Amino acid sequence: MKTGARRSVVLCYHAVSPTWNHRLCLRPELLLRQVRTISRYWQVHATFDDAFRSAAGVFPALEQLGATIQVFACTKFARVGAPLAIPELAGDDPAELATMTWDDLRGHVDRGIAIGSHSVSHAHLTRLSDAELRHELEDSKHELEAELGRACTELAYPYGEHDARVRAAARAAGYRVAYALRGRKGDPYSWPRVDLYRRHTPLRTFLRVLL
Repeated sequence: MKTGARRSVVLCYHAVSPTWNHRLCLRPELLLRQVRTISRYWQVHATFDDAFRSAAGVFPALEQLGATIQVFACTKFARVGAPLAIPELAGDDPAELATMTWDDLRGHVDRGIAIGSHSVSHAHLTRLSDAELRHELEDSKHELEAELGRACTELAYPYGEHDARVRAAARAAGYRVAYALRGRKGDPYSWPRVDLYRRHTPLRTFLRVLL
C-alpha cells in the first residue's frame, strides 16, 4: 500500500448515491471532496464494502485523483446483482441496495480495479459455527476466483467484526490480508481502515485520518 516514500491510507466506503439518505451512503461530491483532501498528504486506497452498484459512478473520478480502488463483494448477491438483503437494511429501497453482478465485477477487473471477498452472505462471522465460518470464507474465495479468473487473496470482514477464531479461519482459508475497521497495524489479518460517512466534512476527514 505504499507509493515511493509517500504514506498510504486505506478508506472504507459503502454506497454512493445522491438520493439514498442512509448513514452508509455518501453523495458523490462529498466522497470526492474527502478523497481530494486526503490525497494532498497520503496515497489513497479506496475500498468499497458490499459491492453496491452505485459506487461505480465515482470510480473514474477517483482514478483521476490517483486513488487505487478495491471492491469487496458478497458472492451470494453477485450471482444476480440482487439487493443486499440483510436485516440491518430491511425496508430500504431495493434499487439503492442493488449490488454488482459478475459481469459488472469482471468489467471492473478489466480496468484494473481489485476485487476481494466480503464473505458469501454478509454474515456476522463471530457468531457462526466453525463449519459455517469455513463456508463463508472458503466458498466466497473459491467462487470469486472461478468467476473472475484470478486469485482472491484479500478479505474484508462484514461489519468489521472479527476475533482470534475468525482471523485464524481467514488465514486457513488462504487469504493473505483481511481488513477490519479499527484494526491493528502490522497484523495482516486485522488491517485497519478509516471508515468515512456523510458527517465527515473535509476538515473532519483529515482529522479522522490523522488520528
